[in-house]
Amino acid sequence: MALFLCLSLSIILYFSSQSPIVNSVKSEIAEFITFIKYPADWYEGLLSIKKENEILSQELLKQNLLNTELIKYQKENQELKKMLNFYNEQPWSLKVGKIVNDNFTYLMRSLIINLGKNDSIETNYPVLDVNGLVGKIIAVGDKASQVQLINDKNFIVSVRVGKDLVLGEFIPGHEGMGIIDGIYKTAEINVDDIVYTSGISTIYPEGIPVAKVIAVNKDTDKPFQEVIVKIAADLKNYNYLFVLYN
Repeated sequence: MALFLCLSLSIILYFSSQSPIVNSVKSEIAEFITFIKYPADWYEGLLSIKKENEILSQELLKQNLLNTELIKYQKENQELKKMLNFYNEQPWSLKVGKIVNDNFTYLMRSLIINLGKNDSIETNYPVLDVNGLVGKIIAVGDKASQVQLINDKNFIVSVRVGKDLVLGEFIPGHEGMGIIDGIYKTAEINVDDIVYTSGISTIYPEGIPVAKVIAVNKDTDKPFQEVIVKIAADLKNYNYLFVLYN
């Protein structure tokens, strides 16, 4: 015990000195301690960096989610502005419905909107978007209705097309395409002509855009020319639709 106390006192007295030799020893001891502690400090720093990276990754994920939400709201806002302008410009009475579900099968293409009997909606009411005809109401509940889409294989609508507004029938095809059936070869039909509802139907009023002509072929054995069209309505990117009612 006495030896330990003497050694401790001697070390304290030795390192209390400010002589160059003692200072040199202090420096060497400090360097040795630093060298010994380096692995521990390096590992601690690594853990700290790893933790910071995890925090930054979480913050980045939050920012990406917020940006996605902002882009979604911006797109919806732009869509609603277009719909408002369309609504104000049309001569028809329109109700705005939100799409709540869609159902695409081999036999039928349809969707559900949040308008029903409580909103004075009835079967066979036409459904539009800002670009043109989307389909018609085929079933009505109290708060929701089913819409048969224009690209459903059973959908047919009477139309007019060309300079002389020749009468024909729109028949849907694949991938948003279709044909206008019953157009005689003598009719003047050109690419980019807009196809409109004819107005002879009890369902669809005259003048609703249906499709745009993308190809015309008169070199057939039939008395009718082949008129290929692209559906005007956007059937892939939609949230809201118009129901035309009386």
